[in-house]
Amino acid sequence: MRIAIVGAGAIGGVIAHSLARAGADPVLVARGRTAEAIAARGLVIMRGGEVETSRPRVVSDAGTPGPQDVVIGALKQQDWRAALPLFVPLLGRDTVVVPAINGVPWWYFQGLDGPLARTRLDSLDPDGALAATLPTHHLIGASVYFAASRRAPGELTWQSGRRLVLGPIAGPDPRIAPLAAMLRGGGLEVIESADIRRDIWMKLLGNAAFNPISVLTRGTMGEIRDDPDLRALCGDVMREIMAIATALGSALDISVDARIEMTRGMTDFRTSTLQDFEAGNPLELAALVDAACEIGRLIGVPTPVLSTLGRLARNAVARRNAARGGS
Repeated sequence: MRIAIVGAGAIGGVIAHSLARAGADPVLVARGRTAEAIAARGLVIMRGGEVETSRPRVVSDAGTPGPQDVVIGALKQQDWRAALPLFVPLLGRDTVVVPAINGVPWWYFQGLDGPLARTRLDSLDPDGALAATLPTHHLIGASVYFAASRRAPGELTWQSGRRLVLGPIAGPDPRIAPLAAMLRGGGLEVIESADIRRDIWMKLLGNAAFNPISVLTRGTMGEIRDDPDLRALCGDVMREIMAIATALGSALDISVDARIEMTRGMTDFRTSTLQDFEAGNPLELAALVDAACEIGRLIGVPTPVLSTLGRLARNAVARRNAARGGS
């Protein structure tokens, strides 16, 4: 199976490393200093106090490897539209594309029936470029449960987690089983889901609550979880997300407290959004906050707490940028 991974950050690096260590031959599409570092030293992963190194093929020109059987996109959702030229040369007629992203995906309403079928979310795909370039027949849905961070170009810390949930977005998809088997061969825990949209909401319960709060408080997962006021705030956000999911037919059978307690294994972890904030990068607020609020407006479910957190996080970004003389 020919497989390419676009994006050599924390998630893409973990997947490429796992496959390469298992003897697969993934192609990692990266650029600049990251591509140079991986070509020179391989991928260097700090895991469990030990250093692991793998040497996946790395290319800067996405046209070099040609069309692939599978392309895993491991970019933050706000980066996908600019990265579309990297995907196009990798696509054949039957290429599977797996967006390994946090938050509500741009494709959420593709492949659905009903009044919201094919609804385009302005917060994620304002001009329809993603849907046009990556139509439904290419896509398999995914939800990622890795805690990893980027230390330097080509160097990652993999704190915990190896679970990847895959599921069809438009009816049964026979391509999932062989893809899942290949990824399991790389040491990942792959779950084949019958309702990937429900899994996306389950993951978003944590991301929508913890990630913007972490930016505002600079707190770790454990610090937020164990502070009574912040824990209550997380619960308020989670109840709004649950209400949206229920209204869309994806009711989540978990309590707020149980979902918060799922972070026990990530006590010292700094969310990816906080890592981006501290690095001066854009934040994935569109996927984690704005899209859920947009869907809430479409279906009449209010999201006052989540909307407020989004506004406050954007204000924090504006102040950060002003302090750095940026925009």
